[in-house]
Amino acid sequence: MQPNEWRPMTNIAHECFGCGQHNHQGLKMRFFTNEQQVRSDLVIPGHLRGWSNLAHGGVITTVLDEVMGWAGMYLLNQFLLTRDIKVRFKLPVRIGEPVSVYGFIAEQKNDRQVVLAAELRNAKGQVAAKAEGYFALFSAEKFAAMNIMPADELERMKGMFSSVQREQMGVLQAESENAGA
Repeated sequence: MQPNEWRPMTNIAHECFGCGQHNHQGLKMRFFTNEQQVRSDLVIPGHLRGWSNLAHGGVITTVLDEVMGWAGMYLLNQFLLTRDIKVRFKLPVRIGEPVSVYGFIAEQKNDRQVVLAAELRNAKGQVAAKAEGYFALFSAEKFAAMNIMPADELERMKGMFSSVQREQMGVLQAESENAGA
C-alpha cells in the first residue's frame, strides 16, 4: 500500500460516541489507514456547537482523542486507554464544515506507554487543532482482567484488528510473489 492510499477500516463499536454508527447523538466517525496513519473525514453537526457557529472545544478534543485511539490500536495492535491529552486550538472549527483528522504514533516510550499525535485540518487543509496524548498500552488479557468490556466484545475487537493484519499479510505476500515473478 502506498502512503497516499487510504483503505477503509472496520468498526464493531456501534454505540461509541465517536465512531458508533448507531449512536444518533454521536459523531459517526469512519476511519481509513495508509498503514502509517489513521484518518477520518467528518462534519461536526450543529447539536455539538459551542458559541454561535463554532464546534465545541470538548467535541474537537473528542475527535482528536478518537483518531489517536484508533491509530494506536490499529498501528500497534494493542488495546489502550488515554492517560493524558494536550490539545492546542489554532483556528476556529465551524459546525457544518468538513474537516479531516489524522492520528499517528509520535513516540513509542516502552511496551506499556505510547505517545500518539493528531491533527484536525479544515477544508482548506489548514491545521485548526492538534493534540498529543500519552496512552497506556494493554494486552487483550490485561484488558479483559480490568473488566472494561464484555468478553464477546473484546474478542470481536481483537478479531477486527487481527483480521486487518491477516489481510495485510496476504497483500504483502502477494506483492512479494509478484516481485519474484
